[in-house]
Amino acid sequence: MAKTRKTLGRRAKAAPAAPKKASRVQLTGDDRDLIRRLAERTGLEARVVVERALSAYAAAAAPGMPLHAEPARKVRKGEPGQKLFISVDGRPEVEIDKTEFVLGSGEGVDLRLDLPLISPRHARILWKGGRPVFEDLRSARGSYRLGRPVDVHMLETGDEIDLGGFLPIRFRLGESV
Repeated sequence: MAKTRKTLGRRAKAAPAAPKKASRVQLTGDDRDLIRRLAERTGLEARVVVERALSAYAAAAAPGMPLHAEPARKVRKGEPGQKLFISVDGRPEVEIDKTEFVLGSGEGVDLRLDLPLISPRHARILWKGGRPVFEDLRSARGSYRLGRPVDVHMLETGDEIDLGGFLPIRFRLGESV
Protein backbone atom coordinates (compact mmCIF):
# COMPACT_ATOMS: atom_id res chain seq x y z
CA MET A 1 0.00 0.00 0.00
CA ALA A 2 1.41 3.39 -1.00
CA LYS A 3 1.97 5.94 1.70
CA THR A 4 0.33 9.33 1.35
CA ARG A 5 1.59 12.43 3.01
CA LYS A 6 -0.98 14.42 4.91
CA THR A 7 -0.90 18.19 4.93
CA LEU A 8 -2.46 20.61 7.36
CA GLY A 9 -5.21 22.51 5.58
CA ARG A 10 -3.49 22.39 2.18
CA ARG A 11 -3.74 20.06 -0.70
CA ALA A 12 -0.67 18.24 -1.78
CA LYS A 13 0.85 19.66 -4.96
CA ALA A 14 0.29 17.62 -8.05
CA ALA A 15 3.36 16.48 -9.91
CA PRO A 16 4.21 18.82 -12.78
CA ALA A 17 2.84 17.59 -16.07
CA ALA A 18 5.35 16.30 -18.55
CA PRO A 19 5.72 18.56 -21.59
CA LYS A 20 3.69 17.33 -24.54
CA LYS A 21 5.54 16.06 -27.55
CA ALA A 22 4.56 17.23 -30.99
CA SER A 23 2.48 14.34 -32.24
CA ARG A 24 1.22 13.31 -35.60
CA VAL A 25 -2.33 14.20 -36.46
CA GLN A 26 -4.71 11.46 -35.38
CA LEU A 27 -7.88 11.21 -37.46
CA THR A 28 -11.02 9.91 -35.79
CA GLY A 29 -13.25 7.35 -37.44
CA ASP A 30 -15.70 10.14 -38.34
CA ASP A 31 -12.87 12.12 -40.00
CA ARG A 32 -11.83 9.10 -42.07
CA ASP A 33 -15.44 8.43 -43.00
CA LEU A 34 -15.96 12.01 -44.19
CA ILE A 35 -12.80 11.88 -46.30
CA ARG A 36 -13.90 8.53 -47.79
CA ARG A 37 -17.38 9.86 -48.64
CA LEU A 38 -15.93 13.02 -50.23
CA ALA A 39 -13.51 10.90 -52.25
CA GLU A 40 -16.37 8.69 -53.48
CA ARG A 41 -18.61 11.63 -54.37
CA THR A 42 -15.88 13.59 -56.20
CA GLY A 43 -14.08 10.62 -57.75
CA LEU A 44 -10.78 11.85 -56.27
CA GLU A 45 -8.26 9.96 -54.17
CA ALA A 46 -8.55 10.54 -50.42
CA ARG A 47 -5.09 12.16 -50.41
CA VAL A 48 -6.23 14.71 -53.04
CA VAL A 49 -9.38 15.50 -51.02
CA VAL A 50 -7.25 16.26 -47.95
CA GLU A 51 -4.74 18.33 -49.97
CA ARG A 52 -7.54 20.43 -51.48
CA ALA A 53 -9.19 20.95 -48.10
CA LEU A 54 -5.88 22.08 -46.58
CA SER A 55 -5.12 24.39 -49.51
CA ALA A 56 -8.56 26.04 -49.17
CA TYR A 57 -7.98 26.52 -45.44
CA ALA A 58 -4.48 27.92 -46.01
CA ALA A 59 -5.77 30.35 -48.65
CA ALA A 60 -8.37 31.66 -46.18
CA ALA A 61 -6.21 31.68 -43.04
CA ALA A 62 -2.82 32.73 -44.47
CA PRO A 63 -3.08 34.13 -48.01
CA GLY A 64 0.18 33.98 -49.92
CA MET A 65 1.70 31.27 -47.76
CA PRO A 66 3.04 28.37 -49.83
CA LEU A 67 1.51 24.99 -49.06
CA HIS A 68 4.77 23.08 -49.23
CA ALA A 69 8.01 24.24 -47.64
CA GLU A 70 10.49 25.21 -50.28
CA PRO A 71 13.89 23.57 -50.08
CA ALA A 72 16.53 25.84 -48.60
CA ARG A 73 18.45 27.62 -51.30
CA LYS A 74 22.13 26.84 -51.11
CA VAL A 75 24.49 29.76 -51.48
CA ARG A 76 27.89 28.85 -52.89
CA LYS A 77 30.99 30.47 -51.46
CA GLY A 78 31.66 33.76 -53.12
CA GLU A 79 28.05 34.10 -54.35
CA PRO A 80 26.30 37.06 -52.75
CA GLY A 81 22.97 36.30 -51.08
CA GLN A 82 19.75 37.89 -52.24
CA LYS A 83 19.19 41.36 -50.77
CA LEU A 84 15.92 43.05 -49.88
CA PHE A 85 15.34 46.80 -49.88
CA ILE A 86 12.31 48.73 -48.64
CA SER A 87 11.16 52.27 -49.31
CA VAL A 88 8.72 53.82 -46.84
CA ASP A 89 6.32 56.36 -48.34
CA GLY A 90 8.68 57.12 -51.26
CA ARG A 91 11.71 57.82 -49.07
CA PRO A 92 15.19 56.44 -49.92
CA GLU A 93 15.56 52.66 -49.73
CA VAL A 94 16.75 50.85 -46.61
CA GLU A 95 18.44 47.45 -46.86
CA ILE A 96 16.96 44.67 -44.73
CA ASP A 97 20.10 43.00 -43.38
CA LYS A 98 18.59 40.85 -40.61
CA THR A 99 16.74 37.53 -40.62
CA GLU A 100 13.91 39.21 -38.68
CA PHE A 101 13.23 42.90 -39.26
CA VAL A 102 10.43 44.55 -37.24
CA LEU A 103 8.57 47.72 -38.27
CA GLY A 104 6.48 49.71 -35.80
CA SER A 105 6.04 52.83 -33.69
CA GLY A 106 7.43 51.40 -30.45
CA GLU A 107 10.88 51.36 -28.94
CA GLY A 108 13.25 48.55 -29.87
CA VAL A 109 11.99 47.95 -33.42
CA ASP A 110 14.34 47.85 -36.42
CA LEU A 111 12.56 50.64 -38.32
CA ARG A 112 10.64 53.10 -36.17
CA LEU A 113 7.61 54.67 -37.82
CA ASP A 114 6.53 57.36 -35.37
CA LEU A 115 2.90 57.67 -36.46
CA PRO A 116 -0.19 57.26 -34.26
CA LEU A 117 -1.92 54.74 -36.57
CA ILE A 118 1.06 52.35 -36.61
CA SER A 119 1.14 49.73 -33.84
CA PRO A 120 4.25 49.49 -31.61
CA ARG A 121 5.18 46.18 -33.33
CA HIS A 122 3.13 46.46 -36.50
CA ALA A 123 4.80 43.98 -38.90
CA ARG A 124 7.96 42.05 -39.56
CA ILE A 125 9.96 40.70 -42.45
CA LEU A 126 11.45 37.20 -42.18
CA TRP A 127 13.55 35.05 -44.47
CA LYS A 128 12.08 31.58 -45.03
CA GLY A 129 13.58 29.15 -47.51
CA GLY A 130 15.78 31.90 -48.95
CA ARG A 131 12.77 34.14 -49.68
CA PRO A 132 11.54 37.22 -47.81
CA VAL A 133 8.13 37.02 -46.14
CA PHE A 134 6.02 39.92 -44.84
CA GLU A 135 3.95 39.19 -41.72
CA ASP A 136 1.49 41.50 -39.97
CA LEU A 137 1.91 41.15 -36.20
CA ARG A 138 -1.82 41.40 -35.40
CA SER A 139 -1.61 45.16 -35.59
CA ALA A 140 -4.62 47.25 -34.58
CA ARG A 141 -5.13 48.81 -38.06
CA GLY A 142 -3.80 45.93 -40.16
CA SER A 143 -1.75 45.78 -43.34
CA TYR A 144 -3.11 45.83 -46.88
CA ARG A 145 -1.91 44.73 -50.31
CA LEU A 146 -3.91 45.89 -53.32
CA GLY A 147 -6.65 47.05 -50.94
CA ARG A 148 -7.07 43.65 -49.29
CA PRO A 149 -5.99 42.72 -45.74
CA VAL A 150 -2.78 40.72 -45.63
CA ASP A 151 -1.45 38.62 -42.76
CA VAL A 152 1.39 36.77 -44.51
CA HIS A 153 2.80 37.45 -47.97
CA MET A 154 5.83 36.10 -49.87
CA LEU A 155 7.56 39.25 -51.14
CA GLU A 156 8.51 39.95 -54.74
CA THR A 157 10.13 42.97 -56.37
CA GLY A 158 7.56 45.74 -56.78
CA ASP A 159 5.21 44.58 -54.01
CA GLU A 160 3.63 47.40 -52.04
CA ILE A 161 1.98 46.89 -48.67
CA ASP A 162 0.16 49.68 -46.83
CA LEU A 163 0.62 49.66 -43.06
CA GLY A 164 -2.54 50.76 -41.30
CA GLY A 165 -4.11 51.20 -44.74
CA PHE A 166 -2.26 54.45 -45.47
CA LEU A 167 1.56 54.13 -45.15
CA PRO A 168 2.96 52.49 -48.32
CA ILE A 169 6.02 50.22 -48.03
CA ARG A 170 7.56 49.21 -51.38
CA PHE A 171 9.82 46.14 -51.65
CA ARG A 172 12.67 45.43 -54.08
CA LEU A 173 14.88 42.35 -54.33
CA GLY A 174 18.33 42.64 -55.84
CA GLU A 175 21.54 44.64 -55.67
CA SER A 176 21.89 48.13 -54.21
CA VAL A 177 21.50 51.01 -56.64
